[in-house]
Amino acid sequence: MKIRIKNIFAGIASLVVFNAAMAQQDQVILTGTFTEKINAELQLIKTVNGKIEKLGDYTINPSNPDFVFAFSADTTINYSFQVKTLKQGHMRLEADKYYTLPLTLKPGQNYSLKVTLSKLNAEKKTGFEFKPDTGKSSIAFVSGKFVNWKVGVSITMQRVVDGSYETINSFSNRNEKPFLLPCLVKEEGFYYLISPRWRIRIYLKPADNLELAINGMSGSYEVVNGSEENQLMQEWQQLISPITSYGYNSIMVQRDSFDLNAYQKTYESLEPSIVNFRNNINHIGSRFSKIFRTAMGVDKEFAPILFLFNSTVKNAKGFGGTPKNFNDVPAFYQSFIQTNKFSDASLLNIGEARRYMNLYTKLVIASLPEDKKKQLTENEKLGLMINTISNDTLKSYFLKDQMSEIAINNLTEFRSILEPYKKYTKPASVKREYLKIYDQFSSDTAYVGKSAYNFTLPDSTGRMISMKDFKGKVVFIDVWATWCGPCREQFPFLKEVEEEYKNNSDIVFLGITIDRERDRQKWLNTIKKENLPPLQLFDDMGKYFGKKYEINAIPRFLLISKDGKWIEVRCPRPEAKEDLKKYLDKALQEKPLVKG
Repeated sequence: MKIRIKNIFAGIASLVVFNAAMAQQDQVILTGTFTEKINAELQLIKTVNGKIEKLGDYTINPSNPDFVFAFSADTTINYSFQVKTLKQGHMRLEADKYYTLPLTLKPGQNYSLKVTLSKLNAEKKTGFEFKPDTGKSSIAFVSGKFVNWKVGVSITMQRVVDGSYETINSFSNRNEKPFLLPCLVKEEGFYYLISPRWRIRIYLKPADNLELAINGMSGSYEVVNGSEENQLMQEWQQLISPITSYGYNSIMVQRDSFDLNAYQKTYESLEPSIVNFRNNINHIGSRFSKIFRTAMGVDKEFAPILFLFNSTVKNAKGFGGTPKNFNDVPAFYQSFIQTNKFSDASLLNIGEARRYMNLYTKLVIASLPEDKKKQLTENEKLGLMINTISNDTLKSYFLKDQMSEIAINNLTEFRSILEPYKKYTKPASVKREYLKIYDQFSSDTAYVGKSAYNFTLPDSTGRMISMKDFKGKVVFIDVWATWCGPCREQFPFLKEVEEEYKNNSDIVFLGITIDRERDRQKWLNTIKKENLPPLQLFDDMGKYFGKKYEINAIPRFLLISKDGKWIEVRCPRPEAKEDLKKYLDKALQEKPLVKG
């Protein structure tokens, strides 16, 4: 949907006034770099009459340590440069340390800032070099104004890194005020402006100036002033908007409005124009024309595939959660499945590339006969998906995304599912992800296959229970606590599993709590309320069993063989019932060794 012409003219007029105002308001450009490899979030802050206002955000990492801010300065205002360093947490980067550096700025003067964080001390004036600067040749500016937008919005600029998005900087914009986003562009290519509602792809070169008028509701836009490349991209986005406004460029997805038949007709009627437009982009030798043609190819196929994917989840209010897999694959979509797909690593210049590969491979799996799909193991499924991709570099980054998506429960599963594809872990970021998963389970080798007859704990009556008491039986252990919400979520699933084995005397279901001694009664009440298995043992704050077996997170499920040896110290959760049953059934089929 295009922005109305009268709104665009109003936006253009406002931008002219805005740019003239910026020239008169003593703009300051602050560029800088960090000399050490860190992950950090940067903020430029101004304080007026005790009120703090954020002028902009910038995100840096070891491979991208440079930053830039652009703003109008005033000698009566206090400014500060703030750094929040990030460290690797269990699942993601987390806040670590905070630093603040006061800045004295002269309106109209540009500055450079070089920071050595390990030596930074604002009072002693060490660890940084702050000086006037005249160079800005690689800085591109994206400016503009929102129309049809009466509320505040947070806008993020992202660059493309290995076929996905990486945040550079961001700002918060109130109502329809003009905005200005600076960006250090070392190599021309695609960048993205992203709000909670939409995503806009743009093309930047060093020292570019791009002015946009953006419909804040839909994300449709007009290039007010900008390069030929961005003019072409605007035409392309307007052309394909009928097939991309359902969760592709528009992030807000109202699934109750999805109509596959109507979408197919729209796509088929638009396809000749799409093909013709793409064929006319043929500037030989141009970097832009090559990656733009690649991006158009992605849009042409990824948009309908994403539409089908999003249509698998609906709810009464129109908005639903993110689907995990496709349901049915209509005949129309069979034409998208081709051999020798994804053969050129230049696809990684497109921000949508990796999500496109991920959904395409899921579409291939979903199109298989139902009986074949059910028989696939995780290893076989991953193998089929990887083999739909021709290029080894693309396979590497696809594997990286799958490592984040596939639930690996233990070292056995790691070796079965991921280790066969170790050859695709050559890129540094892929290898880091691979080793991070391996490190989670590498210590398990100290227990698996070893005796489990080395601990004794009291049950709910105070009677001491040893694992030796269950010799000749398979023992499934649930480690939990009364304060653990995820543990309680597993109780209904655990009951389903127990019910299926209730007539099998060769298996014992046993719970171990790591509650505090003072919460013993609460533990007893929970056992009764939740109708848990009668065999429940108490490990005061995990001082004995928990510490011995390095139980650092719960719920945790463990399995002991009939011979009293650990089969696994990390089993699938009961909610993955069929996966868990494979472990239980295999353990039950094994006969205990007879010494003699």
